[in-house]
Amino acid sequence: MNDLKLQAEHLKLARLLGCKESQIAALKIRDVDALRQLRAACTSTLFDGDRASLQKVVAAARLMPAPLNALIAEKAMGPVLGSRVAGMLPPQLAVDIAKRAPLALNVEVTLLIDPRSAVPMLRLMPVELVVAVTREVVKRREYIAMARFVDTLTNEQIRACMQVLDDEAMLRIGFFVESPQRLEEVVGLMNDERLQKVMAVGAKPELDLGAAVLMLLSGVGDKLRTRLAEAALSHPDAKVGDSLIAVARQHGMVELLAPLGAAMKPAPAQRLRDLLAC
Repeated sequence: MNDLKLQAEHLKLARLLGCKESQIAALKIRDVDALRQLRAACTSTLFDGDRASLQKVVAAARLMPAPLNALIAEKAMGPVLGSRVAGMLPPQLAVDIAKRAPLALNVEVTLLIDPRSAVPMLRLMPVELVVAVTREVVKRREYIAMARFVDTLTNEQIRACMQVLDDEAMLRIGFFVESPQRLEEVVGLMNDERLQKVMAVGAKPELDLGAAVLMLLSGVGDKLRTRLAEAALSHPDAKVGDSLIAVARQHGMVELLAPLGAAMKPAPAQRLRDLLAC
């Protein structure tokens, strides 16, 4: 499990630094918490260094009407400067500007904004705008960027976004979510039919999602883990259950699944025992 978490941390650090994972492969850090601390330090360096110089821009924006601010953001600032300023504005003003800005600019700002300062603003954002941005961000396969905001968005926003996220995207985003509690809450919003579809997608060998499935299983509590495993083991296509056990064996995580049969319905519980006995 540690190897999967390290992989996720390397990918998140590379995304933050705007480089390929291979360029930071020389890092010999094997401690997940140490890598997170390094990423946090890099985040502070990237986002905090120019705060003092941007205060004048923020002060001017407070005095101008939102339509004019939106025009300036689009024509003069661009996404990089706009993302820095957006995180420093009063949340409601930032939302008023975002509602008037082009969708393309909102997408770029979302990918660049400091997630630490974006929480109050994002929670005030209209659901329809959050969904529109989500749709575009997922088209770009920016799963790490989406995962950064899972902790931030409200359940109402999350439910709406789940309607435009396909099952592959759900798994890929889940791989990078940091808060187990929030991951538990978000996955818990899915009904059994959606869970079964997610597990079926995770079993497709061409997508190579085995690690994402295991991260999902390990990141939630026993009750939800049982629902996920049961969704796979009761799927009409036997290959879905087979794949779950195979990937668990591959990563030495069979012990994660073995105790779950006691809380399952008889048929998937028996299937679990049979597969583990093979």
